[in-house]
Amino acid sequence: MIGPMVAVAALNLLGVRMYSPPFARQMGQVILGSAVSLYFTPPVVAALAGNFPAIVAATVAVFLVGGLGALTLSRASGVDGKSTFFASIPGGAMAMAVLAERYGAQIAPVAVAHSLRVSIIVIVIPFALTYGGFPLVAAAYRPDVPLNLSILAAWLAAGCLLGEISERLRLHNGYLLAPIFFGAALTMGGVQLSAVPRWSTDFAQLMFGLVLGARYEREFFARYKLFIPFALLNSCFILIASVAVGAALAWAFGLPIATMILATSPGGLAEMTITAQALQISVPLVVAFHLFRVVMVNMGTPYLYGCAARLLDDCSNR
Repeated sequence: MIGPMVAVAALNLLGVRMYSPPFARQMGQVILGSAVSLYFTPPVVAALAGNFPAIVAATVAVFLVGGLGALTLSRASGVDGKSTFFASIPGGAMAMAVLAERYGAQIAPVAVAHSLRVSIIVIVIPFALTYGGFPLVAAAYRPDVPLNLSILAAWLAAGCLLGEISERLRLHNGYLLAPIFFGAALTMGGVQLSAVPRWSTDFAQLMFGLVLGARYEREFFARYKLFIPFALLNSCFILIASVAVGAALAWAFGLPIATMILATSPGGLAEMTITAQALQISVPLVVAFHLFRVVMVNMGTPYLYGCAARLLDDCSNR
């Protein structure tokens, strides 16, 4: 994922306009969601239920860190509070862009801020966890499912259909969430799906890298010269604060520190799931943290925005 992302972003910034393939996000999310759903066996769900207090604490902490980042970004850059709010809440670039448009915020700063933060995370976090001396606990519940191409083809087709229906019903990231939800329900019910081969998850990583890199537009960077450096600093602040939260929660709840750093990292569900799979770190637990956060962000952000709008606008107008 990192290689295609950096390559496409570099070409865009050099003036060679690059575009992601049609339906790249949807294809990648369906494949990834189908792979992740295989982890949710009954023993895994029981183990995740035991960590629910830690999941709730991490979600609340992420909201607080994002809110503080929005406040500082608004003050430093002069960008309106609406835009910095949706740019700082880690709910996924596309989901936050949709909400930003709904509430009259600028979409471009939101998209770029999320892209910058996710880009930093997918480069820094895997490198730090691999070479930083952190003890890596391998995924204890890796599914042992045989590969059946006919079942796999049918399930991926069903995932595309479920994803399309979900997004038409305004469920953000439906192509990822619907296969996870329905696949997890089938897995918990004893229905054996097919394994997802490594080459297909590699293809999903390629698609995500192309989509992420294509968000870097030379014209936008030239136009928002003051916003970009402050957005970078804000991304670093949110990342550092999230790592500190992850370490604190690991100590408080007795969980592996590498797992908690991934679980509290302010990246997208897809990016953090890919990272957890690549490093073979407790994928179900990481997914549970991010999945709960995605649901809460999409359900709660409009209400949180109503509470924070006046404060952010007042600060940006001072």
